[in-house]
Amino acid sequence: MRPSAISIVAILATLACRQAEPAPIDDKGATALAPDAFFADDSLGWIVEIGLVGDRVVALDAMLQPAVHVVDFEMSRRLGAYGHRGDGPGEFKDPEQVVAGASNSPDEVWILDGVHQRLTRLSLHELEAGNVVSPETFLMDGPNAGALVRASDGKWFSGGWIRGGRVGRYHADRSYDRTIVGFPPDIMEAPGTTLPQAYESWVVADPEGGRLAAATLLGGLLEIFDHDGVRIAKAAVPDPFQPAWAQGRSRGGKAVMAVGPETRYGFTDLAATQRYLYGVFSGRRVDEDGPVWASREVQVYTWDGAYVKTLHLDRAAEAIAIDASDTWLYASGPEPTPWIGRFRLREPRE
Repeated sequence: MRPSAISIVAILATLACRQAEPAPIDDKGATALAPDAFFADDSLGWIVEIGLVGDRVVALDAMLQPAVHVVDFEMSRRLGAYGHRGDGPGEFKDPEQVVAGASNSPDEVWILDGVHQRLTRLSLHELEAGNVVSPETFLMDGPNAGALVRASDGKWFSGGWIRGGRVGRYHADRSYDRTIVGFPPDIMEAPGTTLPQAYESWVVADPEGGRLAAATLLGGLLEIFDHDGVRIAKAAVPDPFQPAWAQGRSRGGKAVMAVGPETRYGFTDLAATQRYLYGVFSGRRVDEDGPVWASREVQVYTWDGAYVKTLHLDRAAEAIAIDASDTWLYASGPEPTPWIGRFRLREPRE
């Protein structure tokens, strides 16, 4: 399945993953948005996720030598990179999520490693100086976390392979609380990790309020919840569909999801601002050629679930991040050369 190495292995094995009246987005009617600034280099490897930390783009490279890259688009260059493959403190196997530090820690960034199921806290200042010293590592306490976000009240929320559902909640100290969003009520029971794989979801938080959004990786399903998992709205997705799956078995005999020609990617990344939700939407079958999780379509929704429009990029992206003013969309993709770009959504406010 797209970004996570764990998810990719799982799919390959089963084949032989509000504001009322918001300010309008203006893409000037363009059929394709071209990047305002662009950074492409083979050394980026495979960027599976990006995040904004202050005015820096932090990108996660999941190639053979996993790394964290820091890019400054005002200077149009990479400021630094850090990463080592391994099991020790500060080393990675599957870096897959960027979480910015709290408002009182603007130099801080947290990296979730999916294989190790742990968070590594890094200083951007040290990283840019090439002087990372003793990065702190914290084990996750709970189910297999994938998408991870920290809300404004200090709580953490995660998608991934969650026990009995799609979204889990953690306390401020990252200790697991409980599963707050289950599977759709009309879905039949299935053993093992079948349903957590089928309904694996991205999770983002409203920067200023008590709302969450969850978008399904293998389905056209986007929903908005409060912090207790009570559904507020089901988004009006133009191409809604439930994950298509069958019961399978891993090589070790465990019950897992099996995919087939009818299985499609839905939302392959999700980002949020106070005004909008932005989702990269694929719609392509998992057995098609090429990086089918990458897409030129970025769908935009309000926090009430209303569909606003689809932004059309001039190249296929697999990860996005949006600045707080909804002025800039940052995206990354694999082809033809690994790249990170910045796309203007509208003119900045005076």
